[in-house]
Amino acid sequence: MKKIKFIALILLFILCFILISCADKTETKANIPDNGNANDMQENPIEAVNPLEELYPYLEYDFKGAVINVLARKDGWYDGSQDLDDLTVEEINGEVLNDAVYNRTKKVEEKYNFQIKITPAKEPVTTVQKSIKAGDDEYQMIQEKLMFMSQTLVPQNYLYNLQTVLSLNLDAPWYNQNAIKDLSINKKITVLAGDMTVNDKGGVIMAVFSKKLSAQYGLENLYNTVRSGKWTLDKMHELMLITTVDLNGDGKFTLKDDQWGLAIEDYGGWMLSAASGNRLAALDENGIPYMTHLTEKNINDYERIKKIMYEAYGKVTTPDDEDHVKVFVENRAFLSVDMLSSIAMLRGMEEDFGIIPLPKQDEVQKNYITTISPWVSRFIAIPSTCQNTEMVGAVIDAMSRESGAGVMPAYYNNLLHQKIARDEESIEMLKNIFASVIYDIGSVFNWGNIWDEQHHFFAGKKEDYMSYHEKIDGKVQKALEKTIETMQQFN
Repeated sequence: MKKIKFIALILLFILCFILISCADKTETKANIPDNGNANDMQENPIEAVNPLEELYPYLEYDFKGAVINVLARKDGWYDGSQDLDDLTVEEINGEVLNDAVYNRTKKVEEKYNFQIKITPAKEPVTTVQKSIKAGDDEYQMIQEKLMFMSQTLVPQNYLYNLQTVLSLNLDAPWYNQNAIKDLSINKKITVLAGDMTVNDKGGVIMAVFSKKLSAQYGLENLYNTVRSGKWTLDKMHELMLITTVDLNGDGKFTLKDDQWGLAIEDYGGWMLSAASGNRLAALDENGIPYMTHLTEKNINDYERIKKIMYEAYGKVTTPDDEDHVKVFVENRAFLSVDMLSSIAMLRGMEEDFGIIPLPKQDEVQKNYITTISPWVSRFIAIPSTCQNTEMVGAVIDAMSRESGAGVMPAYYNNLLHQKIARDEESIEMLKNIFASVIYDIGSVFNWGNIWDEQHHFFAGKKEDYMSYHEKIDGKVQKALEKTIETMQQFN
């Protein structure tokens, strides 16, 4: 079915191109004075064809004033930078993103005659578990951290298989197709990301660099380094060592007194490994997950990255993400690797910074790669107790479709480009970063706490990755098998 739709989409684009070409030729002829037939062409005007509307026709519904209750995480983390109101807002207030969300949702509510209501919660998973166990159709939609839904709700069969919701056009461009492909166990889809929401993008990982320190040390133009394909782990290490300085000369490196080449959490080791093409788990040709964290490449890359992060005090170890953000804001770190929601906290930074992707493993690696923090990115799901999935699916589809004209431009052009990115080069880099996101299903489901163990490996003293993980392999495999068994029971 997807192949048929894809071919149809190509044919529709070709048809549009032909029609536009014909229209252009007609306009040219109409400008010739002695033709005498210009008015004849206006008697049968060619109607514009929207290929997406032809391919995914807008379904007609009247939900008769029904209310769709959404349980959405609102925990105030990082000053609310991860709590963006992206599903509905109460009123227009002049903020570009707020007003785009209001207009989008109001348009769909009026079209389908329904109302969307948000119930904020600090722990949506706990709340929805109680509701589902009681058999209540209290919430028809959930917006929650991807990891929490995947490792808790999916193994209990508490989320709907979205492929059975016929009102959803899951192959439409308003859904994140990379996420669907990477996270569909047994080829079943339980969570969604895409144009409907912006909170799914808060966990996208990237790097920032201090322009002041770059100029101070006469460093190369990092944007050009990225463009040339030479932004690698070795290059990052080289610049880290140059810019790590014992500012007070006491022979010690401390968080509050010195300058660092790289400010990053210990989880950052996993981030850099993902950028080198590694995953904790992958899907086989049938959509069944298997662990990949102990491949030779993964082991070698982890051990190498750990040495880079700690050699010559090149990395600042921070117990909390806000600490290393603070070090970067104070211009005492040349590089910082972090999530977009944390980088948003740099908006008040006095000195200029630039945005670049994570470094490649080496120059042989073809493309830059990034991933997300599954602990930060928030996805959409439908609880298994939902009684009217056709209605909820139609609303999700319509809101996602309508977001392309307002919400997404507001997010990218205003919130990202004007409030966070400070130069055209960073905007260019952001576009490439968002196009390179992969979803590591091993980190998302966190089987046997495998993702958490990456942090412990980089924070600990052991340098042998293989022996470190041998102690948890049994627990990891058991949790993985439970998820597979549950997903294979889905209709």
